[in-house]
Amino acid sequence: MVPHPDNVRQAVLELSYEKFAQHGFKKVTIDEIATELGISKKTVYKLFPSKEEILREVVFNKMTTLVEAFEKIQSLKDSSVDKVQAISQIVGTQIDERWQRILIEVRLNAPALFKEVDGIIQHRLALGWQKIIIEGQKNGWIRKDIDPVVFTTAYVGVVRELMKSDFLTKHALSESEVPKQVLKMFTEGILTEKGRKR
Repeated sequence: MVPHPDNVRQAVLELSYEKFAQHGFKKVTIDEIATELGISKKTVYKLFPSKEEILREVVFNKMTTLVEAFEKIQSLKDSSVDKVQAISQIVGTQIDERWQRILIEVRLNAPALFKEVDGIIQHRLALGWQKIIIEGQKNGWIRKDIDPVVFTTAYVGVVRELMKSDFLTKHALSESEVPKQVLKMFTEGILTEKGRKR
C-alpha cells in the first residue's frame, strides 16, 4: 500500500528502523525499502541522499525522543524517587532489543555517528540521571554512599541484558516489567527485614 505523500518520509524511517534492527544495515537496500512501501527508489532518494542519511535520521529521531523524555522528567517537581521510577519506565519502553541492535549497527557501520550518539547518551542521558540521584542524596531520599555513575551504569547494563527477547520469552516477562523489577532490586535489595537482621 502506497503511503500518503505527507507520510512517505515517516514511512521510510519506520520501515528502515525495523529492517536495520532485524537484518542489519549493510543487508538492507534502498530497493527493498521502496518496494515494500510501494514507492520508487527515486522517491526515496529525493527524501534521503543515501542509506547512511536514513540511518542517521532514524537514530536521531530516537535520540530526540529519549532526550525529551529524560528532560521532561528532570524538570518535574516530583521527588528523586519518583523521577528514578519514571526513568525506569523509559528504559523499559524505549531501550528495547531493536534499539540495541540499531546501536550495534551504528557502531559497526557508522563510527562517526556512533561517537555523536555516545556523546549524547553520556552527556545528556547518563549525566541527567546521575544528577537526579545526586539530588536525591542531598534531599535524603537516596543513600550518600551510592556512587551515581556506578548505579546508572549497572542499572542500564542489567536491564539491557535482560531485555533480550529470548530472555523475555523464556521467563514470560513484558518489556515494561523488567526495568521495574531491576529497579526494585537495586533500590530495595532482595532481603526482607528478617534477612537484614540476620
